[in-house]
Amino acid sequence: MRTDPATLEIMRSYYNAIAGGMGHIIERTSFTTFVKESADFATALAAPSGEFFVYPKTVGVTIFLGLSVAKAVESVGKLEPGDIVITNDPYTTDGLATHLPDVHVFKPIFADGELISYAWAFVHCSDVGGLVPSSISPEATDIHQEGLRIPPVKLYRRGERNEDVYTFLNANSRVPRLNEGDVHAMVAAVNTAEQRMLGLIGKFGTQAVRDSIEDLMDQGEARARGVIRQIPDGTYAFADYLDDDMLSDTPVRLAVDLTVEDGNITIDFTKSDPQVRTAFNLVTNGKKHSFLYQGLINFMISEDPFIPVNGAITRPISVISPVGTLVNPVYPAAVGVRHTITMRMYNVVLGALAQAIPDRIPAAGAGQSAIVVLSTPDEQTGSRNMAVVQPMGGGGGGQSDMDGADGIDHASGFLKNTPIESLEQHIDILVKRYEFLPDTAGAGKSRGGQAIRLDFQIVRDNSLVTARGMERLRFHPWGLAGGSAGALGRVVLNPGTDRERELSKISVLAPQPGDVVSILSPGGGGWGNPLQRETASVENDVNAGLIAPEAAKSEYGVELRREGASWKTDEGATAVLRGRLAAERNASAAAAERYRAKIDFGEARLAYEDVWTPEASDALALLLYRLPPTQRAARKQRVHEEAASAYPGTALDASKVAAIWESLAGSR
Repeated sequence: MRTDPATLEIMRSYYNAIAGGMGHIIERTSFTTFVKESADFATALAAPSGEFFVYPKTVGVTIFLGLSVAKAVESVGKLEPGDIVITNDPYTTDGLATHLPDVHVFKPIFADGELISYAWAFVHCSDVGGLVPSSISPEATDIHQEGLRIPPVKLYRRGERNEDVYTFLNANSRVPRLNEGDVHAMVAAVNTAEQRMLGLIGKFGTQAVRDSIEDLMDQGEARARGVIRQIPDGTYAFADYLDDDMLSDTPVRLAVDLTVEDGNITIDFTKSDPQVRTAFNLVTNGKKHSFLYQGLINFMISEDPFIPVNGAITRPISVISPVGTLVNPVYPAAVGVRHTITMRMYNVVLGALAQAIPDRIPAAGAGQSAIVVLSTPDEQTGSRNMAVVQPMGGGGGGQSDMDGADGIDHASGFLKNTPIESLEQHIDILVKRYEFLPDTAGAGKSRGGQAIRLDFQIVRDNSLVTARGMERLRFHPWGLAGGSAGALGRVVLNPGTDRERELSKISVLAPQPGDVVSILSPGGGGWGNPLQRETASVENDVNAGLIAPEAAKSEYGVELRREGASWKTDEGATAVLRGRLAAERNASAAAAERYRAKIDFGEARLAYEDVWTPEASDALALLLYRLPPTQRAARKQRVHEEAASAYPGTALDASKVAAIWESLAGSR
């Protein structure tokens, strides 16, 4: 180490203050509710290598930690003092930009002609063109339908604003004033970071700053390896599903083989599904990408709360992501709803780790972050107004030592809710309900988090609602170590009226004035045997209105009696009931075996895998590599259709899948 420990800690504090200060500038000067209220932005400082050497974990989005600006720097060419680069293109940045509304800027910081670091920021811009207001449609079939692509170009040249770039940015948005305001906020942030980094160099010297950057990265890597070495060496397989791809009802499978060996982790995505025809792909260009293993990053930060939060903690991680999988799609695959992959991969990677260290891994949370957007006409200008109504998460997964968080999942805890007062000020809307949804948490020794319900009324004609990232309407968030699965999500139009109608996932919804859209998120899975939950905790949940007395009895074996306005536990009756329920559940060993590794996947997944067994899905994934990437999704769908016809209700194995494959190949 080139820097003594005390000085390194001082430098770390300075860097955190600079990077966090950038975030506060964006939070206070941006124009849109999704940035200044919901906090869909991020800031960081990058080393000359492109890795982030300091990344705030208390302001903005945390999931870009392991990414790099290196490819974007390479793409834009020579950089000079005063330059600021802008981009939103996944394909020319190795996935630094993950979808087109995420607009990134970064500024090289020089001292005496020497590159010291980069100041980086991104915001989710409200609209960059594309099929729908807010740009993101789950049903987009190539990236050109999703809006304006900006390869890395100079927004500022040697300190001078590039008006041509601003001109084409503004010409390709439905809300150019809002976008430009958010871009200005990022420019202010990176300029301020440059000033403060130069002040730090003036105080400590160029060499001290360079050395401390490298030392912080090395320290992050070393401590990450220390955490990984606590995991038993071995290979752990796990899979989970997206409900569908919006074109058919065939689930999208995400599968990993996770290998731990002496402080290193390799994650193999070979058995994951091919790139899909719609917008659920994640561009990585085959490079490792923190969106794929955010659960592992959060695990390391939780296990070592004092670890330096920088990109070097991902150095012990390597990935295998073959071309044409949905985690390494080929151009021009659509990518708008790529965060859906992130949310599910969070569950998949932690599900694999749970086989090695179940006591340190939470059950599955809601597994969605449905960004609900309302767009209304602007009668004065002829354009449209738009605002994020809410980022709809759901319950977190229960843990061995605590309940899941109500209303927010671990995988999207960085997003804040939009205050109703602010929302109704920015757009014509009337929010009718926004509340926790009782009896949606998976039961457990530590229960899952409760889901949330949002009801809002449409006020204006020609309003449009989009809701990208809506998931877990079919497959439950799984419970762990004997805990129960969480509740599914739902979407209802005009609930409680004679016009009530159950909806599926929202792509673009055109409700009428007076209609009420009700979105019910999924609940989190429970952790541990519900019969071991403290009776006082069950009693408190009933009195808080989070679970019904009937659920306390059937799920937790807790008998309650009414005393005035409250419910109280009948300890004697509870002991008898819990003894009887334990005997009944232990007698059902065959059923318990279905919950592989004590995981309750929920009835829908168990029914699906009774036919499409993991063996069959693995076999099909490997066969699909025989085809060009763009043909694989269609062939997967044909195999599923043929299987339903040839082997109805039959458990499939590798040989049956191979037979179907050969029959389809021979029919061409």
